[in-house]
Amino acid sequence: MQKILTLAALISAATFNAQAADHTFSLGYAQTDIKQFNDPLHGVTLKYRYEGHSPVGFIASWTGTADVDTFSRVDPGPTLTTVSETTRSYSSIHVGPTFRFNPLVSSYATLGYSDFTIESKVVGAGTSKIEDENFAIGGGFEFNVTRSFAVNTGVEYTEHLSESRTLTYSLALGYRF
Repeated sequence: MQKILTLAALISAATFNAQAADHTFSLGYAQTDIKQFNDPLHGVTLKYRYEGHSPVGFIASWTGTADVDTFSRVDPGPTLTTVSETTRSYSSIHVGPTFRFNPLVSSYATLGYSDFTIESKVVGAGTSKIEDENFAIGGGFEFNVTRSFAVNTGVEYTEHLSESRTLTYSLALGYRF
């Protein structure tokens, strides 16, 4: 009998936690626009949000975007030969507070660290690499569509490579539990 009561209490506690929906994991699309480059970088964003029984909570996020430009030539034969390849990548990690306005809408502000890397490989000439790191800020909104489904939108701002403005936009779908 005591085992049954203990099991019932554990199941009730687990159900209560699931009903509270204190945690949200979001995964989505991110796009980074850099002032000095024409092509945007595409990638993913991953966010974790915690809010207890208070309107104030916590969010942590990671974003990674990249783009590869390959230049090739057609040699006699005909064969396609890669002459050079340039990879641009951006990543960031952010943390910050959240505030719930009502059961459907909350906002967040973040502060973090970002890294931008350009790596060029030229056949016969070797590889060159430029890395730049800087602080980054961000903000966004989370909309709770249902009890267990959320939509997260956000933007990150930082400057890289001689004050080149970098904006990253994200749209993510989340699971609340």
